[in-house]
Amino acid sequence: MNGQTESGGTWRAGVLAAWRDLIGLVLPRHCAGCDAPDRSLCARCRRLLSGPPQRCEEDTVFLAAEEYLPALGLPTWSLAVYAGPVRRVVLAWKSGQRPDLDEELMRVARGGIVAVADTVVPARDADDGAEPALVVVPAPSGWRRRLRRRLVARTLAFGTAEGLTEASGRTVWVADLLRRRGRSGHALGARARRRAGRTATRCLGPIPPGTACLLVDDVVTSGATLDAARAALEHAGARVVGAVVLAATPPPGTTGSAVHLSQTLPVD
Repeated sequence: MNGQTESGGTWRAGVLAAWRDLIGLVLPRHCAGCDAPDRSLCARCRRLLSGPPQRCEEDTVFLAAEEYLPALGLPTWSLAVYAGPVRRVVLAWKSGQRPDLDEELMRVARGGIVAVADTVVPARDADDGAEPALVVVPAPSGWRRRLRRRLVARTLAFGTAEGLTEASGRTVWVADLLRRRGRSGHALGARARRRAGRTATRCLGPIPPGTACLLVDDVVTSGATLDAARAALEHAGARVVGAVVLAATPPPGTTGSAVHLSQTLPVD
């Protein structure tokens, strides 16, 4: 597990800044969400991505609490709605077309998590004042994404951990513990996808019993990926306290139309 340290954060920021400058020399810069010139992410699109965090598990198939087993629900917070400019930003980033968004979206994750820090950071032990560990775990990436180094959930995990550290004053760790094998299950039905996801997702090793883990991913739709990740971590000994995603797909019957308002207004 990699601890969040000041020197590590400074080093990553320097590398990201240098990469951003290099990309700016080679490619024309424009907002990935609305095509505004001269910036990777304009102020208006950044606001759409920046929360405040909203609970979204009840809008998913696999993360919502069952009426007869409420403990099965996984508290899940989303910073944005996956529609309009937000969707375009995420797709451009995930595809590898816009590596200049790494720093921008890491910063979004760092700022967005602050509002729920008190909820997800474990309280000190009442008897001895000990600080229980909190580990931020990115959702697993397939082998193709790992091969191409498009580890977007990992980037968000580091931003999330830094935000939690700043907000709580506690050491928060990042650990890339999960792996996924096999093909995507997007074409499967709900039950089959859940079975396939849980079978394909594994934890790299045992975790100290009761260790608090917070899952991080880019987008949640059905919740199958996060559900499988939670099952793998719990099987390894962890206690999953929740999940945070950059964006959540609008529930069926809605369009996320409010997100489109920025396109009808002057660009900053």
